[in-house]
Amino acid sequence: MRNKRIRRAGPAAGLALILATVAGCSSDGGNNEDPIDTGDTSSPSPDAEGGEGDEADLAEFYAAYWDALVELENSEELNVELLDGFVTGELLEGEVSRLRDFRANGLSRSGEPVIEDVTITVDEDTARIESCKSEEGWDVVTGGEVIPNVVPEELLAFHPYVVTLERTSEGWLINETLPQEEATISCS
Repeated sequence: MRNKRIRRAGPAAGLALILATVAGCSSDGGNNEDPIDTGDTSSPSPDAEGGEGDEADLAEFYAAYWDALVELENSEELNVELLDGFVTGELLEGEVSRLRDFRANGLSRSGEPVIEDVTITVDEDTARIESCKSEEGWDVVTGGEVIPNVVPEELLAFHPYVVTLERTSEGWLINETLPQEEATISCS
């Protein structure tokens, strides 16, 4: 990565908002044509009541969700339609609010996170997906220039990312992101 001259987005209060916004990334947005590596480690729970087809569908769904999220966050536009078919209305409202603040400060992302060690558990019409995520290659930018040292250290290292899903008449939708502490996987 080239070092670029950095244009500050604002005073210290602006930086605090940036840190809070990045740390709140469940989305954790791109013009990147390479798919996010979700790994080949998707493994259904031995006691899952869903079929193997559900796990395969959910693995594809999860990879497509991250592609949409990376495109949304990397874009300077707030095209929330990218998340249609991936998240419930309540979760979408939270994302829109977070990203609206991000854009109001002239911020977007560049690159993409690394998602690996995906574990899928299906129980009839509910599911849980856990993965290990690193945002080391997913920079915060303003005016096309990387703002250094904005992404918190704990998000640069691999850490658990957990979502729950519900099966609807339109298919699977992510209905909640859970705190890292509720993960059953370890990413160390």
